[in-house]
Amino acid sequence: MASGESKTFIAANERVLILLLCVAAGLRVFIFSAGFPFFSNIDEDLHFDLITQYSHARVPHSFDRLEDETLNWIVPYASPEFLFPPEEFPDGKFPAPLWKQPWSKVEPEIVSTRAAWSSEINFQSSQPPMYYAVASIWWWIGKHIGLTGLQSLYWIRFLNIPLVAMMVWLGYATARTIAPERLDMRIGVPLLLAFIPQNVFYAMNNDVLSPLCFGALFLCILQWLRTNKPGLLLGALTGLAIAATCLTKLSNLPLVIVALAVIVARSIAIISVTPRAGLIAVAALISCSAIPIGAWMLWTKLHFGDFTGSTAKIALLGWTRKPLADWWQHPIFTPQGCWIFWSDLIASFWRGEVNWHGRPLRWRAADGFYAVSSLLLVAATIAGLRKKTALPAFQRQAIGSAILILLAGVGFLALLSVQFDFGNCINPSREHPYFTSGRLLSGALIPFAVVYVYGVSWLCRRINTSLPLIVLALVVVFATTSEIFVNQVVLISEHNWFHL
Repeated sequence: MASGESKTFIAANERVLILLLCVAAGLRVFIFSAGFPFFSNIDEDLHFDLITQYSHARVPHSFDRLEDETLNWIVPYASPEFLFPPEEFPDGKFPAPLWKQPWSKVEPEIVSTRAAWSSEINFQSSQPPMYYAVASIWWWIGKHIGLTGLQSLYWIRFLNIPLVAMMVWLGYATARTIAPERLDMRIGVPLLLAFIPQNVFYAMNNDVLSPLCFGALFLCILQWLRTNKPGLLLGALTGLAIAATCLTKLSNLPLVIVALAVIVARSIAIISVTPRAGLIAVAALISCSAIPIGAWMLWTKLHFGDFTGSTAKIALLGWTRKPLADWWQHPIFTPQGCWIFWSDLIASFWRGEVNWHGRPLRWRAADGFYAVSSLLLVAATIAGLRKKTALPAFQRQAIGSAILILLAGVGFLALLSVQFDFGNCINPSREHPYFTSGRLLSGALIPFAVVYVYGVSWLCRRINTSLPLIVLALVVVFATTSEIFVNQVVLISEHNWFHL
């Protein structure tokens, strides 16, 4: 086989492998999305409430109680299995789902359940609109192909299937852009993304859109780093990616700030060489990002009192800001507290935060592996970048940007941990004052995968060039086995899609 034919054959087989990884990721999300009942403890009811409002082209104006339409869905289909153990029910068994029983038999329970849910305030109402607009359109499609009742609810969750498949493909495109000559990066990054056991993808929530939106922005950053003539199209696409990321989740802001810092630094260098091309690209970026973001900020200022809507939300949650002098008393500044913060955050970043029977779905051995391996491999990647002869300048800048993005997200959550007194809030709390919701870092999934895979590669390539992929395959097998072990109890629930 000629050299050109050989390369074509390898490339074709590689594309097939990536396609299979996309399908595998979608299949995994389908199984567990269908296996979990409604509504999970990661505010799934509140996110669904916003989807119902956006489905009527109605943007929330304030922090109100759940809509009546939302309650019509929540009351019959909500499962108690997330928050309560079976011992709290007669005969130590969960009652049969309300939607499986005659109305006349369960009417009193429905009335009392509705009264309990109707007092809940939706403190997510000030969240940006991107996910809710997309999910409401997806829901509309489901209704028009004949889905009703519980099937219609699961259809909204199944939006996560194409989203996670696109994330895997985007991870491959990112790795191929950074290191087209390295098979371990091209295969390792999408492999890790396809099987990372993050259960945020098994529920309705706006975090699921962050990896895709910021992943697109990260890919744009790479184009800025490798070109001296960015052009109008790259500027516009970058601006739109910034807008999409900011209008998906407020917690993406630290990631966007790092992205902007990299682009600004690169723009200064570009403008000094090709002023016209650089200025046109920057103008397009500013126009395409500032207009939609500015419009949303004005909306939140008008209806929620400030440009992010966070002040009223913080008051609603019962948090208060501590004086600056009190920040330094936080246990995060001790070795033990720092490790608690890192290990809890990274564990939930890998496997999620869903509870079952009132306890987190987790395996402590897996949590320890996620925390230790992530710390070691981030450190290994930093060490690898310090050897300037090991990588071309573009690859060093790209991987360095990924590290900064990840650390910015972690640092932002550390800052939130130290500056608030969490009052009577359950999580975080005064007893455990650490902001360790890993799903808030979901926008950094692709940069994290780049850093993690490069760390494995840097440690192993000296031994054997095939070893990095073998190690990553073992990590994926371990993570998948852990996920099955932890989540298998969910699949037997009478309340889920498999028991329709």
